[in-house]
This record gives sequence, C-alpha cells and structure tokens, in this order.
Amino acid sequence: MTLGVRSMGIRGGRAMRRVEELRERTVWKSDPHTQVKHLVYRHYLQCWMAKILQKFPEATIVDGFAGPGVYNDGPPGSSIVVAKTFLEHSAHRRFNRLNLICLEERPDRVDELQRQFALLPRSPQLNISVQPPGTFAEEQRRLSVLAHRGRRETPVLWLIDPFDLKSAPFSLIRQCLATPRSEVLFTLFTNELHRFCQRDGFDKTMTAYFGGDHWRDVTNERRAGVRKEAFSTAYQQGLRDEGLFTGSFGIKISNQSARYHLILATHSEAGLKCWAPVTWKLDTYSGQGASADTADAPSLFDAASVVDRLDLALRAHAGTEQRWETLSSEAARLNHMDKHLRQVLDNLAAQGLAFRVDPVRARTAWPAGCTVRFYAPEDVADEAS
Repeated sequence: MTLGVRSMGIRGGRAMRRVEELRERTVWKSDPHTQVKHLVYRHYLQCWMAKILQKFPEATIVDGFAGPGVYNDGPPGSSIVVAKTFLEHSAHRRFNRLNLICLEERPDRVDELQRQFALLPRSPQLNISVQPPGTFAEEQRRLSVLAHRGRRETPVLWLIDPFDLKSAPFSLIRQCLATPRSEVLFTLFTNELHRFCQRDGFDKTMTAYFGGDHWRDVTNERRAGVRKEAFSTAYQQGLRDEGLFTGSFGIKISNQSARYHLILATHSEAGLKCWAPVTWKLDTYSGQGASADTADAPSLFDAASVVDRLDLALRAHAGTEQRWETLSSEAARLNHMDKHLRQVLDNLAAQGLAFRVDPVRARTAWPAGCTVRFYAPEDVADEAS
C-alpha cells in the first residue's frame, strides 16, 4: 500500500505529514494515485484469474505489504481488492482454488485486515491466509513455500508494494521469481530514485535496489520526467537480463511526471498478453502511464502516432515470411495488442510492403494463424520512373 506525498490529518494543531500518518496510524486516508494503481491491479487480475484459475488446479497471490485492508475514507486496500476481484469475477464459479496470502508488519494492521476480510462473502474456491506480523525481507522464503504448496509449477503472483526502497531490494524480487510460473507486480519508486540518486552515501541502496550499478548511467539525465522513465527502463533491463519478460506503467500526479511505476515481471509472454490491454485501457494514447484524472478517459489522439516502434519492427522483416504467432509475440514485447499489429499491417499492406500469403481466403485481413510476407520499399519502387 504505497503512500503519496500529501499531508493528511491533524496533529497538535497542524496537518499531519503523510510519513507521520504511516508511522502513527493504523488506517490512513487514500490518495488518487493509489486508486489508479488499484485500477491497474483490478484489470490485470481480471485477465490473470480468467487464464490461470481455469487452467491450473490452484494458484496463489501473495500480498507482501498488505496494510490494514482499508483506508479511513472507505476504499479497500490491495488484499481486499484481490479478494473482491475474485468474488466478483464473471467466471469465478468456474475457477479452481486461489490461495491469497497476506503479510503485514504491524499487529494492529493485521487485526484490521482480518476484520476487513470477515466482512466479505465466503467462497470455497478462495483460501485466505493472513500471516502473523512480519517483514517481507524476513518472511519471503517461508511465504514462497506456502505459496507453492510443494509444487514448483504452481502459478504465483507476488504483489510487492513496499513503503520504502530498502524493503524490497532486487535480490528479494529475484527470489520471488525463482520458479517458472511466478510473476511479480512491483511498485518502483521512480520519484524517490530521481530525488535521492545523487545523495552522498545513497549509492549502496541504489545498487541493492537495482541489483547492479547500471542505474548510474541514468543520473546523467537532469530532466525529471526523462530520468524517471530511464530508471524504469533500467530496472526492466535488469529483469530482462534474468531472462524475464517485463512491462511498465507510470502512475502520475495530474499532468506531472510519474510519481512511481508499476513493473510487471513474468516468465511467460502470456503475462504480457494480459498486461498490454490493461495499459492501453487506462492510457488510450500511449499505453505508458495514467493519472487520476486521465485513467479510462477517451483519447483525443490517433493511436497511429504511437505505433512507430512496431512499424519499424515489422519493416525489419522485409524479405521474409512470418507466422502470426511470431508477429503477435513481437507486438506484445513492445507493449502492443493484436489490434495495433493489425493496424500497422493494414498500413504496410497499403504501401505494398505486407501480404497475407496464407490462408488465401479469410473473413478478415489478418486472422490469427495467418502467414505474412514482407517486402522492402525498394521492392515496390517503379524502376521505370
């Protein structure tokens, strides 16, 4: 349950700062950025649950920084969001077992979390386990054993939303991803990284957070927004170096640069297939980030302006034939959906640079399973001109 930076509450006749509220209160007020983050959770979980819980006999979600499960102005916390997404899912009666494991450090918040779960309807397919108070760093290995229930192939989704940089170093994220069907949704504190990266003595914290010193190149960039995005890119590169697929989504404060980023890390491209629709639903212009006042807002722009990377990638296939599955996978890695792929193929076909060669007849231009041949511009140039 990540905190924002606004001051909330009254203490001694003055507004209580957010950090004080976290330290002193069991439950605190929500902020709009957390609501956008939870909207991302809901959309991703809708897809993840539909795919995983109808395929595998059981799966686990671990909320490693669960908090009290509610904000004092009413919205649910992350663990309750997970449970309600399961219970309210249109397909949940067809779901197999979901184990929801929740860890929170403070005893008073553990008690409140249990009270919040007690208010929810019961489901035989949903097994909720609120752990005794403990820190994620100390409990991660034990939680992993609980999550997998003796089977490495059990899908496990970790929600890692710490309160500070030191609570979730890269080594812990790597441990969460140690099994082949594990995924992580991680809150990356890009605003704090931007503010503190050049502070004396902070380099050790940064290196532990990134799992290496590749973050140092980013500090040469002075512009806040660009530097934050570069930190997100650097963190994702560390995950890719581990052989993982990854995506990113910025949570913004109004029209300012991102306050933090949500990072997805997964062993399977299927995770990206769930991730891309979420990001494009919440940010219909670029699929890269949303603020509290833009999430789910209609776009005023033509999406064609943000598919340039995909266009370039497809043009690089000139002189080859490619199966739809390969092209769809490539689009997913660039955080695009199949509708964007078809859009770019339409544009290339209009220029004579892409042709469907199989099947010969189809109800749509680019059906799943088709084969596409690509050409270079010089191949279609009029030599007589």
